[in-house]
Amino acid sequence: MNLRFVEAFLWVARLRSFKAAAEQMHTTQAAISGRIATLEEELGTKLFERDNRSVKLTHRGAGLIPLAEQMLDLAAQMRQTVVVKEAVTGTLRVGAMETVVHTCLPDLLSRFSRMYPQVTVELHCDITPFLRDELLKGRLDVVLASEEVTEGFVENRRMAELPMRWVAAPSLELPEGILDFASIVHLPLLTFHKQSIICKNVVQIGARRPLRLNCLSSLAAMISLAKTGFGIATLPPQAIREETRTGSLRVLEVNPVLQPLPIISSIQAGNASPVAEDFARLAQEACDDYLRTNPA
Repeated sequence: MNLRFVEAFLWVARLRSFKAAAEQMHTTQAAISGRIATLEEELGTKLFERDNRSVKLTHRGAGLIPLAEQMLDLAAQMRQTVVVKEAVTGTLRVGAMETVVHTCLPDLLSRFSRMYPQVTVELHCDITPFLRDELLKGRLDVVLASEEVTEGFVENRRMAELPMRWVAAPSLELPEGILDFASIVHLPLLTFHKQSIICKNVVQIGARRPLRLNCLSSLAAMISLAKTGFGIATLPPQAIREETRTGSLRVLEVNPVLQPLPIISSIQAGNASPVAEDFARLAQEACDDYLRTNPA
């Protein structure tokens, strides 16, 4: 059985489109249709129901997904067993939310570079919804974000949960000790983009209260604004160690406590390259080491 035909089957199943699968595999729509037709003939069953608007898996086609993924996984393991990592070339497309950039990413890239010195990393820093969409479209190989990718056939690995705290500049002259949310709600609040779980958590905490909410997609911008005294920010203490050390920012104790920020690695299941698999494994190791040496 031709593994390229199996790969075509998985991409059509994931993307629900022969055209999108052809773009992903850098071939023509006719070639993908031919591969699927040959596979259906070889298996003696119909894999997809097709009309002018949609492509859907048949019941038998859906049942073959786990086996097809296992076939490609085994092939990848065989290649990984014999590959000389120092000689591997190419580009790995990585998407990362900015919180990862400010914490464990530098060490992660150093580890990866030592393992694959000839592989170039193409880094895309953006918010989680955008990174999720780019992974599903096949434009990214690995994503490090705050939410699992539940669509498609994606393997998600929960790497860590970063505690989140309210952070402010000393110039705001907030009292010491434990504060309640009512004592800070009159000030501008800085948090992540509106679709983030942290922003939703702030809105939930502040239910029935008028909030002066400022949503930002850049963690660096949030840190800079908080340092000026513009408002109180929701930030992971690990990302502002230098600011708290120098006293330009202080971590507040506020009730109720914010929920933690997950860090999750996501790769395409059953079709990930050995390089992407290794990157995800190194990401877990780098994250573990960072949190061990940089406690909240």
